[in-house]
Amino acid sequence: MLQLTWTETGLEDLEWWHQHNSKILKRIIRLCLETCKNPTQGIGKPEPLKFNLQGYWSRRITDEHRLIYAFDDEQVVVIQCRHHYGDR
Repeated sequence: MLQLTWTETGLEDLEWWHQHNSKILKRIIRLCLETCKNPTQGIGKPEPLKFNLQGYWSRRITDEHRLIYAFDDEQVVVIQCRHHYGDR
């Protein structure tokens, strides 16, 4: 299983969900655990991103929100977990 790390933005998003919607927070935690087991398969419909986001992957949290992450042989790095592909 890969190690999970967070960017500052990812942690800010996680804290926002903690304060505003515990159901979505639980979904994010489940997605993160699944991603650490297998970054390219599983729940949330994982897909590689394209164009200027090439090298990153996404999983669906809700219709509006995505878990954006990158990974290598040792770790998964959560870039963000609120909004849709950088829409802020």
